[in-house]
Amino acid sequence: MRDDNVGFIKRLLVALPVILSVVAIVLSVITLVGVVDINHRLKSVSLNSYVEQTVVSNNYIVGRSGGNAGNVVTFGSSAEALQAAAEENAIRVYLTFDDGPSSNTGEILDILKRHNVHATFFVNGPASENPGLRPLYKRIVDEGNAIGMHSYSHKYTELYASKEAFETDLDKIHSLIYNETGVDTKLYRFPGGSGNTVSRQPMSDFADILHERGYEYYDWNIYPGDRTGKSYPKDAIISGVLENINEYRSAIILLHDSDNHDSTVDALPEIVEGLLARDVRFCVIDENTPVIQQVAY
Repeated sequence: MRDDNVGFIKRLLVALPVILSVVAIVLSVITLVGVVDINHRLKSVSLNSYVEQTVVSNNYIVGRSGGNAGNVVTFGSSAEALQAAAEENAIRVYLTFDDGPSSNTGEILDILKRHNVHATFFVNGPASENPGLRPLYKRIVDEGNAIGMHSYSHKYTELYASKEAFETDLDKIHSLIYNETGVDTKLYRFPGGSGNTVSRQPMSDFADILHERGYEYYDWNIYPGDRTGKSYPKDAIISGVLENINEYRSAIILLHDSDNHDSTVDALPEIVEGLLARDVRFCVIDENTPVIQQVAY
């Protein structure tokens, strides 16, 4: 081999690590720029999707810009845009009441009406057999609240005994709500929640029945413990809600509406006032509400 070739090879071998290092740095920079750009695009898409979902679910009036604007949501004026942005950043709160109607439902509705907020009531069937309570199904709806199914009987051993038993109960509570209110509700809350351990059958069987009918079930992510009834302290219910509300962008609060839940009624005004002071946005559950479930089937 000629000496000049040997010298060239030696120089190349010496320079090779430097060349490879430079190439690696260039590739790293290109990759980093690409990742940053992708993250930026993903954040933009996520933000637009989140805004769009919230706008729809809270009944904003929106318009879409034309041309190549894509998913941008526009509002009528700068003042409206600022207000909408502030509302968009607010925590969405869904007050929900299980087990009614009851002797406490009228007072709960009075409190909600006095504060100009609405809630979602997951109701049972026995009140329909009481002439004094039966009109409350319709009053719930007439005053702007949402109504959903919480089984007719609320008897775990009967309700969850079989798929046939569940379907029979489901038909009964759905028909009752429709006949009393005219609402073809699609909302359901399992007694005990979707993660309960008392059912004799897999809960997925019952979820399948709901989904086959176009229904959806909703659990909760804030529960202040009022299920124990009168003995549960009012202050514990209040703190159980207000001290946990900032943990969520969308908070479904579980409260109970039955005859022995006087402490829940006593706590409700302070809960509502405390939430209003934090500029939350009260919503009712509908088909656009983010689904919160203990177990998704």
